[in-house]
Amino acid sequence: MKKILLSIIFISALSIQAGHHEKANDAKSVVKQAYATFAAGDTEAWAALHADDLIFTVFGDIPTSGKHLGPSAVIKNVFEPIATHWPNFNIQHKAIYSDGNMVFVHSNMTADGLDTETLHMFRVEGGIIQSFTAFDDTGSMAAAVVK
Repeated sequence: MKKILLSIIFISALSIQAGHHEKANDAKSVVKQAYATFAAGDTEAWAALHADDLIFTVFGDIPTSGKHLGPSAVIKNVFEPIATHWPNFNIQHKAIYSDGNMVFVHSNMTADGLDTETLHMFRVEGGIIQSFTAFDDTGSMAAAVVK
């Protein structure tokens, strides 16, 4: 009886853990889609992956810094300045990690005069990105700004 009970507990634990990974993969999938729409310049598809009350935070003192609320503010205050201040901007992922609804993306960022790394943190709820925080090397980014 003890062996049967332990087997049931073990199988239950595996089932719970398996579900946890599926949710993490869903969150990862949404984040990957967001990067793909950004890279394609499809701001409409990008916005559809984000909550209307999205909180998008960029630290430091660069043209994109601040706490931007909503997809429209991000497009205007982050995406447009990226194209202006860092020509040929590109982001290549080194690794994507997740823990439940939190996704962390370690990437290389390059542009004319820029070659650095970043870590981005996303919170995904119900298949929609609720928040984003960029932990960028703002010193390197500031030095590479085209005015």
